[in-house]
This record gives sequence, C-alpha cells and structure tokens, in this order.
Amino acid sequence: MTNHLPNDLSHLSDAEFNSLCPQGEHAPGPVPISPAAQAVLDTINKELDEAPWDVSFLPGVSAAAALRAAADQVVPSGLEQLGIRYELLRIAAELEAHG
Repeated sequence: MTNHLPNDLSHLSDAEFNSLCPQGEHAPGPVPISPAAQAVLDTINKELDEAPWDVSFLPGVSAAAALRAAADQVVPSGLEQLGIRYELLRIAAELEAHG
C-alpha cells in the first residue's frame, strides 16, 4: 500500500472524494439565515451606507440586541402580541448565531 501524506486525497476516486468532501448544497459551511433575519441585516447595512454622517466610529450595530429591546417593549396582552415577541426573539437568536 502506498503511504500518503495525511492530507493527500489524490489517490481517491471522484466518488470517494465526494463522499468524504461534500460539494454544493451538501458542503459544510455557514448555515443560511432566514429571509426575515436577512431583511434586518440588509436594512441596517443600507441605513449605514446611506447615513449622512461618518458612522465608522460606531463599535458595531447589534441587530440582535435591537430586536430584543423591541421585543421587551411588546406588551404580551394577547396571543398576537406574544407571537410578535416570539418572532422578534427568534430572529435575534438567529442573528446572534449567524455572526
């Protein structure tokens, strides 16, 4: 048997390589975020890009923290309000996990 270096996969067939190193949608990598969470990030980035003043001094915008603060202001007096609060907190948790 040939002694290969630990990271040398050149001896594998295409099928063997693809089973060990998935390609395309099966490839490991960051999990895509939901459309709702992406919309929050897109809006924040657009606002920062269009700001009429220099925002480079900002230490960073925490979309998750902003959503949690908004959720804290929702008074859970009914099922609809609880649903809104839950959705805001779900998006905040997703944004934190994303990055």
